[in-house]
Amino acid sequence: MSPALEPMSFDELSELYRVEMKSSAITQVRKDLFRAIANLLTSLRLEYDRQMALDPESVMCEGAEQRRKKAERLAKDVVHIRTQKICQMAIRGAMGGRNTLDTLTDEEKDYYEKVLELSKVHMSEVDRLRGKRNTVATRIDEVPPVPRPEPVPEPPKAQPTPQGADDIPFDDSPDDFQDEPIPDEFDGFAEESFDEGAPVAEPEPLPPKPTVSAPEPVKAEPERIPEPAPAPEPASVQPVEADELKPILIRVLEDLPEFVGPDRDYKLLKEDLVMLPKVLADVLINSEKAMAVRPTP
Repeated sequence: MSPALEPMSFDELSELYRVEMKSSAITQVRKDLFRAIANLLTSLRLEYDRQMALDPESVMCEGAEQRRKKAERLAKDVVHIRTQKICQMAIRGAMGGRNTLDTLTDEEKDYYEKVLELSKVHMSEVDRLRGKRNTVATRIDEVPPVPRPEPVPEPPKAQPTPQGADDIPFDDSPDDFQDEPIPDEFDGFAEESFDEGAPVAEPEPLPPKPTVSAPEPVKAEPERIPEPAPAPEPASVQPVEADELKPILIRVLEDLPEFVGPDRDYKLLKEDLVMLPKVLADVLINSEKAMAVRPTP
């Protein structure tokens, strides 16, 4: 950021705010606008601190505080308004429009270039997704660049293989096939084996082959079918004694919860006289929850 050439006053900042609010286009400003605004806010802050040190309750201190707050609000509004106008310029430039950048500061020009590049990429997003190539505008008299042919790589040179055992030349001279002399120790053996006058031993006759008699056929025994095991006798079903279901009269000694009987559900209270099957009555009597009642004749 370049240093401020001249200090900015509070009235100059207020006038710049009014001009930016009225105009739809970005206005011409000083090239050191951002540094001048920063220096103005710093000086107003120092003035307020000085008045605070002198007399916090004075009118001068209150006026310095109001001027400092208003200057900070005006500075934010000016930067905000000019930023919106720069974004609109960048969008027009991405759509093919021409913009004059003389009214921008150095900081605003850098911001404009970045927004312009992002806007171009963003606007061509649909064409990129559908595979459409972007065309580059050229002049009529402009010669299109000729693509240079790519150099063809040379084939790798064959490396000489080291001479091994297989590469040794074979000498087929007659010396390799000369017969070697027979040692003296084999002379007698050779003469004996080829003596024409020696009697030839007749081969011994082979012994007769033994006759093998055919084995007698073995009679197959008939398969024995196992006898079926006797079926087990059915278990005798013990009949249910009729005495267990015979009803008897009992007197209930305490309140009992509801329970299920062989014929219905029972809910008995203390001092109830009820006819129950003997199997249930015995359970209550044995648990001392009821007693049998024998009516007198």
